[in-house]
Amino acid sequence: MSVVTTYAVEGMTCGGCANRVRSALTTGIPGVDVIEVDPKAGRVQLSSAAPVSEEAVQAAVEKSGYRFAGILS
Repeated sequence: MSVVTTYAVEGMTCGGCANRVRSALTTGIPGVDVIEVDPKAGRVQLSSAAPVSEEAVQAAVEKSGYRFAGILS
């Protein structure tokens, strides 16, 4: 069973932004299976086999140059 969590990320405006965030999350967080990034809505959705720490997501997002704004769902 997968764990799906949606996070708010501020500052993304285009596909290039989405790619930077996606790349940071895939290289920075082991065990993440699916990452959907919607730059216009400012959302990132992660799917993983086990829960991912909010701190790990925040670190990866901020490393990519964007502002982590918390968990949406």
